[in-house]
Amino acid sequence: MRTCNVVIAAALAAAAVTTACGDNRVSAPTQPTSTSSAAPAASVSGASIGGTVVGVTSGAAAPFRTLGVNLTVSVTGTNVSSTVDGSGRFQLMGVPAGRVELHFVGTGVDARLVIDNVAEHEAIEIVVRVNGAVAELEDNHRQTPDNRVEIEGIVAAVGAGTLRVGNTTVTVPSTATIRSHGSTTLHLSDIHVGDRVEIHATMSGTTVTATDIEVENENEPEPGEDHGNPGPNPGPGTGDGHGDDHGEAEASGTVAGRGGTCPSIHFSVGSTTVQTSGSTEFKDVTCSALANGDRVEVKGTRPSTTSTTINATRVERKK
Repeated sequence: MRTCNVVIAAALAAAAVTTACGDNRVSAPTQPTSTSSAAPAASVSGASIGGTVVGVTSGAAAPFRTLGVNLTVSVTGTNVSSTVDGSGRFQLMGVPAGRVELHFVGTGVDARLVIDNVAEHEAIEIVVRVNGAVAELEDNHRQTPDNRVEIEGIVAAVGAGTLRVGNTTVTVPSTATIRSHGSTTLHLSDIHVGDRVEIHATMSGTTVTATDIEVENENEPEPGEDHGNPGPNPGPGTGDGHGDDHGEAEASGTVAGRGGTCPSIHFSVGSTTVQTSGSTEFKDVTCSALANGDRVEVKGTRPSTTSTTINATRVERKK
């Protein structure tokens, strides 16, 4: 009688059985050929930031399109990076918590965007407008592991007890606080398509329910004032900021083109140029820490009624 020896080898994910008999034939292994080192970790540290990059084809008057050719995005100070695909999509994993700077580099592009207060295991989805050295946040959807949600973007639709920002429909209960950028109390009926809003909400299943909504129209007039269309595309009025007969002016928006040396720096907010000095007050940010991509509210004076420059008396960074 032939003697048949059976040897059983156990692996982490599968078992391979090799049988050797008198004719020395060996059976094929049954485990996957990939190694265990390729298996994903049970828990990945850091946050995730995914997004879509949009920009212009050529010239300021060209229509916006998705940018994805020869473009990469990285997290400054880390080795976390991603190429941007042909549809403009990118995905960053393991992003450290805290204040994060994204660096976009490609043909004709070298721009930076700051995202504040990134939390561990937070999922962030953004739409970024990139043009040359300027990166601006168009839409921002953030969700923490405890199902707190923050959405910032342009209102696409307003319904009965709901509004929609991008592809996200938000339920707005009567208990939700709605206020203007100047802290004026508003109602859902005061919000219109095209308004820019920041929403704090909770998520249960697929339902997003607002707890607080701030309308962030950059040129919103104070009560009793009329400065033209207060929406994101201002009509007749005072342009990027509003002021009075004494030359006082305000502007709100995203910092771009920062230059100069503190305390005398200059930057753009929309079509307004902001100039600081040693007498400028900085709130929630220092002069040296102010960066392109920060959202700010600026107060100051204009040299003349036709000037597009504000000599800033106060610069406040908005979250």
